[in-house]
Amino acid sequence: MAAAKKKELTFEQAKAELDSIVERLGGGSLPLDEMVKLYEEGAALSAYCKKLLDAYDARLMRVDELGSSEEEE
Repeated sequence: MAAAKKKELTFEQAKAELDSIVERLGGGSLPLDEMVKLYEEGAALSAYCKKLLDAYDARLMRVDELGSSEEEE
């Protein structure tokens, strides 16, 4: 997957592509070269999803911190 295309994907789109890759790899009927390429693409998608989730987690932590500081006042 090209880096530019990956940056345009939402989390849901990236996860759907990753799920599709997992299904194709699980089929067991692909040539080894294609399996390796799909694995590489899946690894990139997985890292991209993790990056998005980490960013969302950081945003939620900031919201929680704001709420906690307002409660203390």
